[in-house]
Amino acid sequence: MLGSKYNWSNKRHLDLLSASGADGRLFFKAGGERAEVFLNKNGISKVIYRVPDGKRTILRPSDAKRIVVGRGNTERDVYHWLKPGGPAPTMRLGLTCHRGKGTWSSLPHEFELDVESGFEEVFFHLISGSTGRALQFGRGVWVNGEKVDEVWPVADRQFSTVPMGYHPVVGEPGVRVSYIWVYLAKHSRWEKI
Repeated sequence: MLGSKYNWSNKRHLDLLSASGADGRLFFKAGGERAEVFLNKNGISKVIYRVPDGKRTILRPSDAKRIVVGRGNTERDVYHWLKPGGPAPTMRLGLTCHRGKGTWSSLPHEFELDVESGFEEVFFHLISGSTGRALQFGRGVWVNGEKVDEVWPVADRQFSTVPMGYHPVVGEPGVRVSYIWVYLAKHSRWEKI
């Protein structure tokens, strides 16, 4: 049985995707897709992914595709673990690590600026340094089409539901931000890589 559960920083605006976790493990489910994420001090040590037929795939850090995104105070390393053409039909999972302290993630992917209902994404924040706090922005639409324009505080090891649209996150001064993200690519136009 898992002990200390991870909390949410905002309301769960989700339909098919669920997220939970405790004690260094995260669990994501959508339909018959399941991903269990094992955390370490650098983010993710491994992912165990299962499809509806029960087939299991174990992914290690060497399986993740690393890209660098942004410039200046928005530069970050992005590691795609569950990616198009991989074992997951719709679930996409990755880790974003800001390169500096008090830095931003930049604008969302182009498809997210053409907001439409049905999009579901969750961040699990990994925050260190100074106050241990960051701010998550959300301007767009929730999965049900409801409009959102909010900013909410996030702390280390907290989940956030993230809307389709503008959703950068910034660390307070001296704070380094990383986050595990999971979303459902219900349409091919929603692929990030």
